[in-house]
Amino acid sequence: MKGFLFSILFFFAFSIKAQVLQRSQGFPADPVTALSWCEDTLYIGTQGSGVFVLVEQRILPSRRFDKFSRSIIYDFENCEPITSGTLQAYPITAASPDGTTYTAEDGFLRIEFTDEGSRMDERPSGIWRFPDLQMAPYETGLTFIRTGSELSAYAQNDLIDVFIAKGLIFDVASTPFGLLLSTEAGLYRWEKGWQLRYEGLPIFAFDGPTVRTPLGAIALEKLLDGNWAIDDFSSPSERATIQEPYFDVDTIGNTYYGFGPNGLEVFDSTGALFSITSARGLPAMGPGSYDVALNNENLFVATPKGLWVFLNEGKPNDLRDIGVVFWQNGLRIDSFEDLEVSPTTIGFTVLQRKVSAGEVYGRYRLNAGTWESFAVGERIILERPAPQKYTLEIQTSTRLDFAQGMNAAYAFTVRAPWYKRIWPWVLIALVGASILLFRQRKTKLRLEEQLKLQERLADAELASKRLQMNPHFLFNALDAISNFIFKNQPKDAVKYMGKLAKMMRLTLDSSRSEAMVLADEMELINQYLDLCKLRYGNFEVQWEVDENLDTFDQYVPPMLLQPLVENAVQHALRPVMALDQKAVLRIHIVLNENRLCISVEDNGPGMPLKITSSGSHGLSIIEERLDLLSKKYGQTFEKRMESLAESTLSTGTCVSLILPSDFGH
Repeated sequence: MKGFLFSILFFFAFSIKAQVLQRSQGFPADPVTALSWCEDTLYIGTQGSGVFVLVEQRILPSRRFDKFSRSIIYDFENCEPITSGTLQAYPITAASPDGTTYTAEDGFLRIEFTDEGSRMDERPSGIWRFPDLQMAPYETGLTFIRTGSELSAYAQNDLIDVFIAKGLIFDVASTPFGLLLSTEAGLYRWEKGWQLRYEGLPIFAFDGPTVRTPLGAIALEKLLDGNWAIDDFSSPSERATIQEPYFDVDTIGNTYYGFGPNGLEVFDSTGALFSITSARGLPAMGPGSYDVALNNENLFVATPKGLWVFLNEGKPNDLRDIGVVFWQNGLRIDSFEDLEVSPTTIGFTVLQRKVSAGEVYGRYRLNAGTWESFAVGERIILERPAPQKYTLEIQTSTRLDFAQGMNAAYAFTVRAPWYKRIWPWVLIALVGASILLFRQRKTKLRLEEQLKLQERLADAELASKRLQMNPHFLFNALDAISNFIFKNQPKDAVKYMGKLAKMMRLTLDSSRSEAMVLADEMELINQYLDLCKLRYGNFEVQWEVDENLDTFDQYVPPMLLQPLVENAVQHALRPVMALDQKAVLRIHIVLNENRLCISVEDNGPGMPLKITSSGSHGLSIIEERLDLLSKKYGQTFEKRMESLAESTLSTGTCVSLILPSDFGH
């Protein structure tokens, strides 16, 4: 165990790799007098130029302590510079919590990271591991590390033997004949230490049951028996070709270690995990034999140029923090939240606090797309980004698989000019549509007002026509009463006035509405005919009503039928009665589909067409009313007149009203 610990101390003492910052990286011209790691920052005191600070692998004057810019800094206490005391001698050191060591000497600052490798020995080295030995008391396995002609044996991480060979050490192998060591001086067998087993022909390498010698390949058993001839040797089989780009590949468990021109790459079945390059201490590599071994979580790497050891199984240090600088059109901005409308270019630069000797890898992606690699400190430019919402993800790591590291995510929006956005045009379209609808609605309201006005005018005109008919009838009735009085017939005048009063009451009731029940209209006609009989004498009245017609559910315009009946009595029945002939008035009411037909027939002498159209004031009023009703309701209201002499042997006239059957509903 003491030997192993001594080896570890030896490895630290011979550390040869470190990062060095000199004048080109900002190292002060005045001598460095103090170092202090404080508040996650390295402060550097100088003799006469104040305090400097280490920022992103560059040394810059400290803004925090700019008042000490001409002071001599002797030391730091509680993160504050001390300007009196005794100057410290080189080397001056400070360490960060992660174990990184900073050493100031004359003219440079050396930074030693904990994941840097240390060379334990400068001689060509090799490693042989035998974890599954069935050999008491070494069932837990043995590991042999060669440095030059010295072979050290470890059991359970304890150094148990150091063998110094005479000449070169070629190979170690577990064979059916035991654990064997091949050297330039002979073959040795492990028995709690190496014991000489065979002297003679050197064995360069063990290849399973055969061995390679200067004479060629031969069975190990035959060589050990000593009973061999020159014919027993054959050309050695070619070793398996190592896959490019590696010179050699070693394995520990399920992990592979590939040695190539760029250093050591560690990978498994899922892909690359991390790498160890010259930045972490390994020398430049070329073709040769390379080996690795794990001991107390330390990774030993044997190369033709020496033996190196790395802490933490060779894994690089994790990162501490990440900073991002944002760019727009070539100018620095605080964040992508401050983007202009439709920027020409946007970009970012990642600033990473370095706590590892290894390379820091970076990658980014937009909107969960494909990952793109970048170098830390490099400015990434995105030209003419499309207007939309974005999510920028950034990852940095010292591992190739990004299993550990620092992550950052930013959500931002690139906005297009207003004339390229959909919502302004939608708003413009909505405003235009609103204006159009408003104008249409205004026009519609104006038209509706005009229609209402026209309708009111039509109603007024209809009412006027009705009023014109009422006086016409009333004048005739008063004329009849005056005749009774003139003829000294007071009883008939009183009776006539009673019936006239009843009829006027029905007429007034009907004039209050635009529609009248057909049954009431028929009652009004009967009252009028009774008056006519009193005045002119008796005549026959015949009603013919369709049996399917409900007169109490059918409506007609008021006072429209009475002028037809009055016209028939005056111009048809009275001439017949003057000749002492039988006068007959027939009224037919028929419902035909959606039309109501009311016909008034007489057996009078007939009337010429030109007289019926212009000679009767009542008929002309009816025609005007029918025309107004047709315009108001958008339906057909019409009057027909025909002479019965053309269709029958008798004379007379038939006047018909054709009305909509749904009028008044």
